[in-house]
Amino acid sequence: MKQYVYLVGAMELRFRTDYTYTDRESKAKYVWLKYHPILRGHILDIGADTCYLKEYLPKDTEYLGIGLGEYVDQQVDLEKEKIPFPDNSFDCVLCLDVLEHLDNIHEIFDDVCRVSRRYVIISLPNPWTDFYKMLCRGDYRPGQPMKFYGLPLEVPQDRHKWFFSGEEAEKFIIYRAEKNRMRILQVDRVGIGSEGNNMRGWLRRKARDILFRKDLNLNNLYAGRLWAVLEKEDHGQRPH
Repeated sequence: MKQYVYLVGAMELRFRTDYTYTDRESKAKYVWLKYHPILRGHILDIGADTCYLKEYLPKDTEYLGIGLGEYVDQQVDLEKEKIPFPDNSFDCVLCLDVLEHLDNIHEIFDDVCRVSRRYVIISLPNPWTDFYKMLCRGDYRPGQPMKFYGLPLEVPQDRHKWFFSGEEAEKFIIYRAEKNRMRILQVDRVGIGSEGNNMRGWLRRKARDILFRKDLNLNNLYAGRLWAVLEKEDHGQRPH
């Protein structure tokens, strides 16, 4: 699994790891290995699930995991309430694979920025990639055709509320970061690249030219999850 940075010009890849994850537990290790330089002080983990990240943090770190999971530190329903903390309360706020599950995605993104004193780490999926894989290969998750977007026979416990491309996710992050006075430190994707000069890249471009619009960005079909690190422009202020 390789990382590709193709959003913010020639920005250096400041946060990186060669470790790959396959589930929520191993993703916590990935997050620590990649972002540990800024995972210090008072940390808020939104949608923390089982709070796996806590075990990797230094003992002097204050960690708080919120969401609807059984093992979170504090139950918070983000579709019914704002993040229940004052402005500038946390040194780093994580919101990983959460926003796409919320109707009020714009409001909660802004609220994530509000409660951060300095850093925000956000990840978003690329639904177009999942859909394209399903069209090409069938059920990309056995027994779960388009798991988060299909129409199951019974009411699902978990689903996505937004179906967006990789480009839309990038534009969303850039626009709302600027609106909330956050500078972008890094935006990268984990997954298979699409614009290479090798044979695979050439075949993908040819397939696009035949099947789709020639101006379609192949990253929308092949690039993986988007990870973004934001920093508050006026960081250093205390809660008020």
